[in-house]
Amino acid sequence: MQLQSFLSKYLDFIDQFIPQSRKTVIGFDIGTSSVKAVEIACGKDYFEVLNWALEPIEGADAKEAIKRVVARMDIKDQFPISSVSGKGTLIRYIDMPRMPIEELRKSFIYEIDKYFPFDPQAIYTDCYIINPQGKEKKASVLVVAAKKELVDDRIKMFKEVGMELSYVTTNSIATANAFEKLMKGSKSEGARAILDIGGSVSTLMILDRNNSPSFTRDIFLGGHDMSQQIANMLRVSLARAEELKVIPGDKFNEMVQACEDSIDNLTAEIHLSLDYFTTERNSPVIELFLVGGGSSFAGIEGIFEKSLNIPVKIWNPLANLRLAPDVIQSDIKKYSSQLGVAIGLALIKV
Repeated sequence: MQLQSFLSKYLDFIDQFIPQSRKTVIGFDIGTSSVKAVEIACGKDYFEVLNWALEPIEGADAKEAIKRVVARMDIKDQFPISSVSGKGTLIRYIDMPRMPIEELRKSFIYEIDKYFPFDPQAIYTDCYIINPQGKEKKASVLVVAAKKELVDDRIKMFKEVGMELSYVTTNSIATANAFEKLMKGSKSEGARAILDIGGSVSTLMILDRNNSPSFTRDIFLGGHDMSQQIANMLRVSLARAEELKVIPGDKFNEMVQACEDSIDNLTAEIHLSLDYFTTERNSPVIELFLVGGGSSFAGIEGIFEKSLNIPVKIWNPLANLRLAPDVIQSDIKKYSSQLGVAIGLALIKV
């Protein structure tokens, strides 16, 4: 069974019951420390946030956090979209003979073991044609694989709280989707990178000048590492360390010094990836966008810019979205950097 069996066929079935003039979709991002959900209405020429919620995961109980989100958003009779990430998921970019996408999916089944270090029977796969007009009559194809246990557990978790998922993808695909949908018309002179700084994993994705994904890598460093080092060095609680990351006051220099090792390790890994991409594709990465909870670290863009020698910006995924009258701008703005994956999931079928 391929991931496509519920990524497409089931979603097409669900689409029959959604009015085409104004679809509303809910994206659920299950992180390591919190559950984020965003409901977006997709009109002909606009996207509007209708509702949203963020609930902390207490005692590693993500299911209870999902229940609280469902209650806050009053979700009923809807089929949300979710994602998986980290170890057990991989993305590859390969060139394959030109053919329709359905034929491509069928033919790729016989080549899975060439590209993924997983038992072919233990994973779901899907693919997407990035550039149908590649060199030598080939197409550039993005192929994603996820261990069945990750996907099945995610589906089961939602069933246990009374919901059926309509679609499952990966966090990195969701982030790239949000960037592509919301940054249309912002084609670049060169490649651009997005770094989603999560709690324990940071995902780097490089997009070509047409905003198509071209490189993806998980780096197993994140905001929790920085918070732990700040807590240890400044002798404060983890909760206080998280607060200092956002509003350091006169502790900024101490805070940066405390997590210097984590920042240096993260930027070193990013540097290696950017150099590799530039060499392989003969296309320099000209700017980096930061998103995710870790991007709320005060001054982090300046720290990264100094280390990487390219412009670094904080990406606000809410910038090109309407907000419904019931959505309080000041409230959602506080958490905008953490909502990129959920927003990308809610836009997945646009």
